Amino acid sequence: MHNAMIGFTVHTANAQSTQRVGRALAEQLSPGDCVALHGDLGAGKTCFVRGMAMGLGCEANLVSSPTFTLMHRYAGNICDLVHVDAYRLRHADELRDAGIDTSDTTAICAVEWPMRVPGVVPIKHLQVHIEAIGENDRMIVIANDGSTLTTRVAAALAPKPCPSCEVPCEIFGAHWPFCSSRCRDIDLGRWLDGRYQISRPLEERDLDEG
Repeated sequence: MHNAMIGFTVHTANAQSTQRVGRALAEQLSPGDCVALHGDLGAGKTCFVRGMAMGLGCEANLVSSPTFTLMHRYAGNICDLVHVDAYRLRHADELRDAGIDTSDTTAICAVEWPMRVPGVVPIKHLQVHIEAIGENDRMIVIANDGSTLTTRVAAALAPKPCPSCEVPCEIFGAHWPFCSSRCRDIDLGRWLDGRYQISRPLEERDLDEG
């Protein structure tokens, strides 16, 4: 990683946890921001982008790798998401010739395989390195050039109280939002016993967070 980059590392246990990290990241971004995604084939880059789509209010189930189309654009309630895959390209001009602008100020851009198109990713951008360290486990390094963005993302990913026992638990943990399967079962029991009441109609965002 470049010496000027400042960042932090998180470990995820499954695809859902990886998506939560992507979602937390996207919720801290602004239109015009660009995310450069690094990782081998199958590392989970598109999975991460699917999480970003959730955070921006896009139809996350529509997110797929744009390897053969170069780019997908997803309309979001908060901001559009532009998803670029440069894996098949040999030089940056091919991306420019296709009319793809990674500095679009009306959307957030996520670029897979940015090293294949040097100079296309804006100077100010966020780097996400994803490495498979097991069948489902991933190591994710999020870094940028020292702005407050990584600090905000780190705060968004900070442990939150477990709804059952209030012990802090990581949002990318296997049992989120609970700290363990035991606490999840306890909470389910409270619902079945009628001790919980819904104070307002459920929204799609509530289901995503569950």
